[in-house]
Amino acid sequence: MMHDAKRTRVFVVAALGLFIFLAIAIWQKDTLWFSKPPPPRQKISLAVTSTYIGSGLLYLALDQAYFAQQGLDVTFIPYTSGRDALNAALGQRADLATSANIPIMFSAMQDLPVSIVATIFTASRDHGIVARHDRGIEHVSELRGKRVGVTLQSDSHFILSTMLAREQATLNDVQVVSMAPEAMVAALQTGTVDAISTWEPMMTAANKALGKNASEFRVEGGYFFDFNLVGRRDWTAAHPGQLQKLIKALLAAKQYADENPQAARQIVVKRMHMDPTIFNFVDSRYRFVVQLDQNLLIMLEDQTRWAIQAGLTTNKTMPDYLSAIDMRHLTAVKPDAVTIVR
Repeated sequence: MMHDAKRTRVFVVAALGLFIFLAIAIWQKDTLWFSKPPPPRQKISLAVTSTYIGSGLLYLALDQAYFAQQGLDVTFIPYTSGRDALNAALGQRADLATSANIPIMFSAMQDLPVSIVATIFTASRDHGIVARHDRGIEHVSELRGKRVGVTLQSDSHFILSTMLAREQATLNDVQVVSMAPEAMVAALQTGTVDAISTWEPMMTAANKALGKNASEFRVEGGYFFDFNLVGRRDWTAAHPGQLQKLIKALLAAKQYADENPQAARQIVVKRMHMDPTIFNFVDSRYRFVVQLDQNLLIMLEDQTRWAIQAGLTTNKTMPDYLSAIDMRHLTAVKPDAVTIVR
């Protein structure tokens, strides 16, 4: 009898313990047995200009898992120019792209459905011309009649024209050689061209390749070049949730860069496989941002006037750039980052 009573008590205690355990498990919804699986991450494909530091904020957000924290699965598709990256997005080979203003401007002039979501980077004095001293080029005015490597419909195209104009010259006064950015340094070094119009890191690489034979002319005059996150108008309109999550991740990356500039620089250099000496040389001219400001609109309109005057487009009408800038997503996340006058 005594043994039976003891066994009964043990059974009751065990049963009570099991009941309590199950009750706690049911109450705690985050237990492995009863919790719902996390929702799948939303996929975004990004055509990224992988050789230009302007895409650095995206690489920083990837490294610090800010995309994942927002429930995003972001895939980078590398390109060497914003022109080609933008064409990938417009051709539906990617959801979004990173691009400077000039490719966006030419797309708008062709009535393509381009939509700027945010400026993610600004730069000054990282564009210019590197020429061969042994070809008699010691000043921009001496480019007349010379062969100049240019990535057409990119910032290098605009920069060459602008710098020539200050010498009362035009693109017709030089021999423009269409060239991909990655081919420029070798073409200059071998003498295939006499000069190149380009941006960092190609400018510093060209200087290093030529050594004392290099003549460098950097753009002056207070130009600030925008580098943007952009996509097709139909995609940006149809995916507000994903875009706002992406913007939040970029804002977190910007805050990290602001608070930890040295660590952020090291992460970006490593992730983008960049020469740290080039980045250190130009970083004081660079600024990671997440914004839509008036400079973007002013530059797009100035560059449109340049394209029309230079005869680079058959369209002579200024596009409605306010329709090409989708302010809704950044406004929803950080309204004070949008300062464009509407």
